[in-house]
Formats: sequence, structure tokens, C-alpha cells
Amino acid sequence: VAVLETIKEYRDYLWVDVPDYMETMQKQIDSFAGRCKKMPKQLRDWPAYGELKKEIEDFQLVLPLLMELGKPSIMPRHWQQVMDLTGKELPVDSDDFKLSALIDANLNDFTDEISDICEGADKQLVIEQKIKEISSQWEGLFFDFAGWKERDYPCILVGAKVGETQEILEETMNQLNT
Repeated sequence: VAVLETIKEYRDYLWVDVPDYMETMQKQIDSFAGRCKKMPKQLRDWPAYGELKKEIEDFQLVLPLLMELGKPSIMPRHWQQVMDLTGKELPVDSDDFKLSALIDANLNDFTDEISDICEGADKQLVIEQKIKEISSQWEGLFFDFAGWKERDYPCILVGAKVGETQEILEETMNQLNT
């Protein structure tokens, strides 16, 4: 009964609050799983035991996916991929979006695909951060031009700046390649 009530309580959590409760939920579900394993063997033949065990195992399987989906790297485009995958509408930006909607979306059926989406999101976030870093570095740089031969307008890069600019450009390219 405690297991079912606890999971029912978890299902009512608002999604925006779930990351704060992840560790607590994990510990509680692991505790339930341990207690379930220690139950007398005579009880294991009962249908209620099978249902209880399945409920605990299902929640243990979905928790890592919830942790992944709760990361800051998950953007609306990733949620769209999850919705396309599950075929469920998940209004994540809604103020009343609850954990129950994600559990009801049967995320366990798409464990590998959702993990791939989350892994891709993590990599994309790293790339986006590098691009912002590089953009801010290049924002402050200016190219100095000078006149050339008899032309009365600046049309060639100033020689001293070319080497420095090439060096910065090579560093930037190396950063993008890693």
C-alpha cells in the first residue's frame, strides 16, 4: 500500500519540481525494491506481490529517463522528438504539467531512443556553449585595413595583424573540431 501511495504521490508532482525530488524518489524506490526482495517466499506466489514488484521495477526503469529529461540540456526541440517518438502530447511548458503525463507516455518502451535524444542534447549544449564562447571572442576583434600602392582607399589587411588573426582563427578551428 505504501508503494502505491508513494508512486501516486510522485505522479502528482509538477514536472518543474521533479528535479528537486529525483534523489529522494530514487532512494525511496530502491528502499521499496529492497523490502520487496526480503518478503517471505510464500507471498511471492500471490498476484499482489507480482503487481507490487512490477510497479517498483517500472518506476526504477523510468527514473533514469526522467533524470535525463530533467537536464538543462533538454530544449523544446528535444521534447518534440520525445513527443514524436511516444505519440503523446507532452505540454512541458505548461504550469500544470505533471510527472504522471510522462509516466503515462510509456517512456520505458523507448528507453534507448530517449537516451539517444538526451545524449545528443548534452552534446548539442556543449557545442552551443563553444559557439557562444567563440562568438564573444570574435566580437571584439577588428580587421585593420590600409591602402595599397596608389589606391586612395584601404583595401589590404595591415601586415602586423594578419599573423595574429590567423593564429586566432586556427585556435578557433581547433576548438570547434574537439
